[in-house]
Amino acid sequence: MKSNQYFISLVLFTCLLTAIAVPCSGQENEAVKTDIVIEDAVICRDVVDREPVGAGDVFSTDLTKLMCFTRVTGSKGNTEILHNWYFGDKLVAGIPLHVGSTNWRTYSSKKITPMDSGEWKVEILSQDETMLKRIYFIIE
Repeated sequence: MKSNQYFISLVLFTCLLTAIAVPCSGQENEAVKTDIVIEDAVICRDVVDREPVGAGDVFSTDLTKLMCFTRVTGSKGNTEILHNWYFGDKLVAGIPLHVGSTNWRTYSSKKITPMDSGEWKVEILSQDETMLKRIYFIIE
């Protein structure tokens, strides 16, 4: 009889530990996923001294390139973000960018030609491909 009670107690204790452990580890993983925050993200004509220059949402085809400037906070060390450049709904460039500290500025660039007039967007993704920010702009 004591053997059965011991076995039942052991099974209940194991179930209790499993029920507690699974949500906790899942919560830790969620916290890691949401630590990165995009504090600033703009499409601009240039980046000078780590600051965007000529930011906007409508640009001329007379330009030869555009930049996507991004300031990231909350990183827990070395990681990456991804700038996906879309012309309409077509992915035309995917650019991985290093993030090296808790307050990091980075950017990608895209060459522009007169054939590139239309609606554009840049999607900024975390290393695990979570959407962090989407920027829409027009080239005309």
